[in-house]
Amino acid sequence: MKRSSTIWWIAAIIFALLAGVITYQTLSTAMPATAQVSEEGTQPVVVALSAIPFRRSIGENEIAIRQYPPHVIPAGAATSIDQVVGKMSRRQISVGEVILVDDLVTPDIVTRQLALSVPKSKVVMAVPITSMLLSNRLVSPGDRIDLIGSFDLRLQDSAGTVIGESIAALQNLEVHAIILPSTVINAEGEAAKAPADTGTFSGLDAKEQAVLLAVDIQDALVLRHILDFGGVLDLTLRAPDDETLTQTVPVDGGYLINRYRINIP
Repeated sequence: MKRSSTIWWIAAIIFALLAGVITYQTLSTAMPATAQVSEEGTQPVVVALSAIPFRRSIGENEIAIRQYPPHVIPAGAATSIDQVVGKMSRRQISVGEVILVDDLVTPDIVTRQLALSVPKSKVVMAVPITSMLLSNRLVSPGDRIDLIGSFDLRLQDSAGTVIGESIAALQNLEVHAIILPSTVINAEGEAAKAPADTGTFSGLDAKEQAVLLAVDIQDALVLRHILDFGGVLDLTLRAPDDETLTQTVPVDGGYLINRYRINIP
């Protein structure tokens, strides 16, 4: 009787071990399939690994690809690193947040959110200029120009002398953007009415025409002073690779008389 009981316990242990092995094999076989289903049920999105501030180029070390279920992914989410690296955000992005393509802008493209493209330590100034180069669309954003100005210089003497001066106001400036009269934009057809990603904008006034320049604040004050005292500004177009800075002298009546040897009766 005692021997039968021992055999029974040995058989029970063997059956328990066999059941455990079978269960383990079953689970091991099923787990990869479950994991595969879970992986196939997600989609890649780009998320922020650290807080990304407004208006700063995004680096590759600040973002990563994560797999999320489709139902939790917001519309317009970036799905590749290349869509994000080097772009700037229109707003603050928090850690772990999914990055949206619509929240990104390319730094070298000027849009109506002009502040996003202002170079560091510069200010953007709209300089009104009546120029055939502008009105005939011969100057484009990104071109290099020189500004020349003409104005009356009033000397504080008993005679109240007025001297007309022409100067090379600023040299080798990049055209940041352009404002053209609506009549000029409209004359080129419907295709020209979408300037938001080209840096050319239609003025609200039919006569508005200006170049937007990124300049130092001191240079902005110079231009503002010339305009405030009735001066007129014009532009000259440079070759793309010309970075020459020419030493010039102001031009007035005396300069013309001396240069061209004009005889004064």
